[in-house]
Amino acid sequence: MENQDYLKKIEELKSVSKKKFLEHSVVEGKIAERFINNVYNKFKPFKITDHLSIGSDISKKMATDEFEFSFSEIYLSGSIYVFFEQDYYNKNQIFVLKEGKLFSKLIEECYGMEYFITNENNSFLISVNWYIIEMLFENDR
Repeated sequence: MENQDYLKKIEELKSVSKKKFLEHSVVEGKIAERFINNVYNKFKPFKITDHLSIGSDISKKMATDEFEFSFSEIYLSGSIYVFFEQDYYNKNQIFVLKEGKLFSKLIEECYGMEYFITNENNSFLISVNWYIIEMLFENDR
């Protein structure tokens, strides 16, 4: 049987966080499902499968290749909530990193991923896909 561990992105984030001694947790089940649906309802992202995208005319956009391993140091603070396409392997799971500014250093050690990031209050949404990082802040809407 083919090894599909690469599909379990939450497990990979947990593993790398442990190696880097980063405080983290995971939210699962109905709580995660409600949280993710609230994010979708609030920001109405254009693509929530395949190449994740917010698709807003007013979102800030940056090239993933250039900024993925540094953007969190500039744009994130406090705890962040990371979730993926809601497929079988990642459904109703949220990875929470206590120090969001360290996320870029964490993701640098992971296999390529596409993901959404927000905070506990859903005051912003960031989508990261293979090509573009897109950021939409509540105050910009």
